[in-house]
Amino acid sequence: MATGTRVQLSGFKELGAQLKRLSTAVARNALQRAGTSAMEPMARLARQLAPKDTEELAESIDVGTVAANDKADVGKYAYHLAKAAGLSNAEAVTEKRNALRAVKGERGNYYADVFMGPVAGREKQDVIKGFVQEFGTLTREPQPYLRPAFEQDKGAMLERLKKEIWFEVSSAIARSEAAKARRAARG
Repeated sequence: MATGTRVQLSGFKELGAQLKRLSTAVARNALQRAGTSAMEPMARLARQLAPKDTEELAESIDVGTVAANDKADVGKYAYHLAKAAGLSNAEAVTEKRNALRAVKGERGNYYADVFMGPVAGREKQDVIKGFVQEFGTLTREPQPYLRPAFEQDKGAMLERLKKEIWFEVSSAIARSEAAKARRAARG
């Protein structure tokens, strides 16, 4: 059984102060770029450690962001629950908006999702096979590849993440301030 992993992180107050200098979208994009860049070497390692009996698994391991649909799913679910409860369309839309606002409030303004692992192409079965390889089943022994990649690279990934966040956020601030200066110069 895998043991818990402890990491100590600091500097979030300072990071938050710098992120406040940016719009929410620009801050989120900077964090997503930093996370994606920092996790790519871990993904390469996971591809190397993936069982070789299925080449598709190694090829399916990717790094990306999941911000596109996770909030939309919350809204859709709230809308469908409201309709199932017999509420009108307008009331269901209100429930959807309230659910989306609650999600944004839980995550704060500067939130970014980044993932690393098998990605579904056209079929979810490919992803399921990847998790079966990692964890096994009652009849199949596990062949872990994600956890070992994480354990081998976690310290280096956190160092890369620190550098990438610094670079992306400071670059975004510089671009934002330059744009403000150009607008002020135009009058």
